[in-house]
Amino acid sequence: MPDSILARARPLMAARLAGAALTFAVPLVLARVLVPASYGTFKQAWLLSQTLALVLPLGLTQSLYYFVPRDPARRDRYVAQTAWALLAVGAASAVLLLLARPWVAAHFENPELTRNLPWVAAFTAFTVAGAPLDVAWNATGRIGAAALARVATEGGRGAAMVAGALLWRSVEGVFAGIALATAARAALSLWLLARRHGLRGDLALLRRQVAYALPFGLAFVLIVPQQQWHQYAVAAAVSAAAFAVYSVGTFQLPVVDVLYTPVSELLQIGLAEHEGAGRPPRAGLALFHEAVLQLSFAFVPLAGLLAVAAPVLVPFLFSPRYAAAVPIFRLATGSVLLAALPLDGVMRARAQNRFMLALSAGKLGATAALVAGGLALLGPIGALAGWTAAEAAARAAMLVRTAQLFEAPLRQALPVRALARQAAATAVAAPAAWVALNALAAPPFFRLAACGLAFAAAYLGVSWAFGWLPAGWVSLFRARRAGRTPAAPPESA
Repeated sequence: MPDSILARARPLMAARLAGAALTFAVPLVLARVLVPASYGTFKQAWLLSQTLALVLPLGLTQSLYYFVPRDPARRDRYVAQTAWALLAVGAASAVLLLLARPWVAAHFENPELTRNLPWVAAFTAFTVAGAPLDVAWNATGRIGAAALARVATEGGRGAAMVAGALLWRSVEGVFAGIALATAARAALSLWLLARRHGLRGDLALLRRQVAYALPFGLAFVLIVPQQQWHQYAVAAAVSAAAFAVYSVGTFQLPVVDVLYTPVSELLQIGLAEHEGAGRPPRAGLALFHEAVLQLSFAFVPLAGLLAVAAPVLVPFLFSPRYAAAVPIFRLATGSVLLAALPLDGVMRARAQNRFMLALSAGKLGATAALVAGGLALLGPIGALAGWTAAEAAARAAMLVRTAQLFEAPLRQALPVRALARQAAATAVAAPAAWVALNALAAPPFFRLAACGLAFAAAYLGVSWAFGWLPAGWVSLFRARRAGRTPAAPPESA
């Protein structure tokens, strides 16, 4: 590909960064406006909604990344039938949630959640129905349009949620705001996709699409509960107010999604282009190494910085009443490190459906056992530790499979020396950040600013001094010119 992954991902990253800036205030406002019990209700409702929104589409939306680059002549059919399918799935998700009212009441034991379940069903349906828009535009090469769509819809949703919270001072107002924003997204998605791609699908193509997506979808039926198992376990074991503390501890800064998802999506497209060009499997290894290095250069130091700043950062963002979440927050930074490996993108690009299904089943079983054991021994933080251990083991299995797919020895599957250098730079920067955080007698904002600046100066200074800066990050903020020569190859060792 003529540009690096990071360069191609720039519009998507900018969109996600803008969307994150618009929506970052949402949990912070809600944590202050709502009492902890109502904030816990919101997090429980969001957990239910996101579980169904991720599971029920059964991988149809993401399958566009596989079919559209490989069959551009019939891309309109794929997009149209995906839009119709997600509209039907959204309606089914609402019905399913309403039918599950007795289970929700028994599992969460939260009358406020049960009373507001119709709102949850509504915004879940609209979320699913509006999902295909930016994925379809990404897959068809309209990356700029997809970026704008994401900014507009995420910004609108965040504004509606905050407005509902401030106007009604209740969780009902928040739910009404989400429903309004997601309904607008769903309507615009169907209209825009129909306008450009039409409304006509193809039964034979749909069968082919479902045959590809269904194993991944079934894997998602296992993956999503596995990802959220610790939250369901803790929600069932503690009060809504205590679950609010746990949710604050497991909160991730949106910068992870800002970088990870665009890089993973473009890695899939890049590997598909390699395959379409008839290049050997090992040719994709350099592309994977580039993706890992661009992610790890941000995520390894981010995990270190968050661990250092946690005692001041958590009370600053969510108010001092959530200070008990600090140990959980520190442990949760381990998932930031795991996000440096876009292994799921490789699995999708190489159609590893059955492998992912088997792995997901094993990971779910391991997660259930480890979370239950950790919760019994250590309480909520033990549940998170059990989930993290299961997730790390699954990533190791995916890494072994990735090496096999690229026909490379396991020792070459990752740019190990470059990763070690990033870890070393982080180890140098962490003490400097700790000193800055604790030596300054000032309000929390200024202490956090000093901590961040000290960490960045040390990390970037060490990386620059020893020539460890990845080429993709060096060129990311340079102005692009017409006819630009190909980007320098990424550091791989």
